[in-house]
Amino acid sequence: MKNNVLFSILGLLLFSCNTEKEQKSQIELSYTIDTVWIDSKDLLLTVDLGLRTMTLDPPERYLYFYNAGEKRMDKIDLDSYELDRSIQFAADGPNGIGSLSLYDVHVTDQEEFYISSSDGIRKMDSSGNRIEFLNWDVEDFVSKNIPTNTIASFSGDYDSKGNFFAGVYGKSRGGRSSGEGLVLIDLLKRSSKTLEVPLLKSLESYEIVLEGEINTTNGDEFYLNLVDDRVLISISPVNAIAIYDLKTDSLYQKSYSSDLLPAEKPGNFPRKVNSLEAMEMAVKTKYYEPTFGKFTYDPVSNTFFRFTYYQNFSAEGSEERSVVLSVFDQELNLIYELDNAPHFTGNIFFKDGKLHKGINQNDELGFTVMEFKF
Repeated sequence: MKNNVLFSILGLLLFSCNTEKEQKSQIELSYTIDTVWIDSKDLLLTVDLGLRTMTLDPPERYLYFYNAGEKRMDKIDLDSYELDRSIQFAADGPNGIGSLSLYDVHVTDQEEFYISSSDGIRKMDSSGNRIEFLNWDVEDFVSKNIPTNTIASFSGDYDSKGNFFAGVYGKSRGGRSSGEGLVLIDLLKRSSKTLEVPLLKSLESYEIVLEGEINTTNGDEFYLNLVDDRVLISISPVNAIAIYDLKTDSLYQKSYSSDLLPAEKPGNFPRKVNSLEAMEMAVKTKYYEPTFGKFTYDPVSNTFFRFTYYQNFSAEGSEERSVVLSVFDQELNLIYELDNAPHFTGNIFFKDGKLHKGINQNDELGFTVMEFKF
């Protein structure tokens, strides 16, 4: 199926950390939507889990898809959309990948893998052998710089060679629901530094807590990406992004607001409740407010794309999910917004200027592909 749409927009208001200006430029954007299917060559892919942990190689030709049950990494050629080969890992032993659930997977330009779970990070080679095991808690060059009463995440992002790690530190480890600041680790120099990120810490302000003997918390999430020489952090309840520039050693924030999207969730929901029913109602109210997605970089057009979601009522009284697509230039200035955009959720990525969203149809892996033209 292909749909062709042409839109233009004038005069978006841009808000940054210290400026407010009106940009008067006209941008036209067209896109097509299609579906492609992966030829797995009769190999069974664990589609749902694989979609959460899949990762691109730095040249962005191959997609690596993890099969947790088989401890197997499947390498998919994105030029031909077919299985290229598989890498088998051992569960235990000196080369073992471990038996715990994975947080995330990253691959270097030398086809070496950083695989994180709750006990640490395993660096594996392209033959399935373990190269190194990393645990920030016992690495003095990391642990000595972590603020008191916090821990460093094993989940994060790496440069293309796997020599530099960017993650977060906070009171808990795992997931993307909390943090206080950045932890930056140079694995070659064996050095690290931390810095507080107010935007990341503000996640606490949007939590809903069911108070009891053991508190239950509903929180939002953060997104972290290392793009060239910048670490980007955004959070789902706020229309903003924090940028750490590695070259200038500076942290700054850009905040946005427009006719289509507010500066943040209005926050018209209780933060503390004392019953399960009240918790469900508070969470439902929260989901009627905008949830800002992650910034996804397209190296072809040098732009970032972000999808924002919120629930609303239709004229007939039924509930509908609305989507706003926001486009930002290379300096993270807002340059375009589109209402009623396609639904692109989850672990999305660009390949050759085409945005890919994984789909599972009867345990078959496919992608909805959105191609843009400015």
